[in-house]
Formats: sequence, C-alpha cells, structure tokens
Amino acid sequence: MFGKRRNINDLFNMFNDMDSMFNQPFFVKGKTNSEKGTDENGDWHKESFVSEDGMFSVTSIVRTYGGEPNFTQKRKSSSNEVDSLKRELDRCVEEQNFERAAELRDQIKHMEENQDKIAELQKKLNSAIEEQNFEEAIKLRDQISKLKG
Repeated sequence: MFGKRRNINDLFNMFNDMDSMFNQPFFVKGKTNSEKGTDENGDWHKESFVSEDGMFSVTSIVRTYGGEPNFTQKRKSSSNEVDSLKRELDRCVEEQNFERAAELRDQIKHMEENQDKIAELQKKLNSAIEEQNFEEAIKLRDQISKLKG
C-alpha cells in the first residue's frame, strides 16, 4: 500500500546520496565580456557572463577611487566639487526632484561664496596632516565642512 518499507539506515544513505549530488561543483559554459574605463569618478571594470543557452547572465562592475588613500595628496578642489554639485543639480531638475535641487542650489551658492576661505583652510589642513597634528586637522576639517554647508 505505501510501497517498500525502509529501515532508518536506508533513509540516511538516501539523504547522503542526495547531499553529495549538491556538493559537486557546478559549471556553466558561456561567453565572458570584459570592459575597462575611466571617468570623472575614477577607474571602473565591468565583466559580463552569458551562458550558451542564455539562461544565466551575470554582470559585475567594480569601481576604484584612486587606490590607497594618500592624505598628503591634494584633496579634490572646491571647483571640482562645485562642478560635481552642478551636475547633480541638473540631474535633479531633469528628474523633477525640486526639493533636492533647491538644497543643491543653496549649497553651491554657499561654496562659491566661501571658495577662497575653503582653499586656505584646506592648505592648513594638508599641512596639519603632514605634521601629524591630528587635533588641529580635526578642527580644520570641521571648519571646512561648516563652510561647505
């Protein structure tokens, strides 16, 4: 009525056989495509894989922002930051995200007004970092952040 009766050892052996089936490596044949490039945000590497039958497709994108941090290297200038904010502002206007656009407009105006002061403080910050005067660097960093809005 219920088929063949099995003892507990037979059941465990069946489960072990099924388990070993899933622990084997799984390989899929297909085509890999690789691209590399650089833009204003740094280097990027894109790798795509598509199986022969088209059932599996995987894409990975890796972006690097200049490798190891170098604190003595000159930081991004205020004009580059303003340009970046202006691009974001344009994108927000296109997407009709006017609340964010207004915030960005005010931040850009504030940064443009304080650009000279920010540049001066940035030089002092770089000097403090080189001298390993981190307490002073903290104060200068906070002043710069406050001026940037």
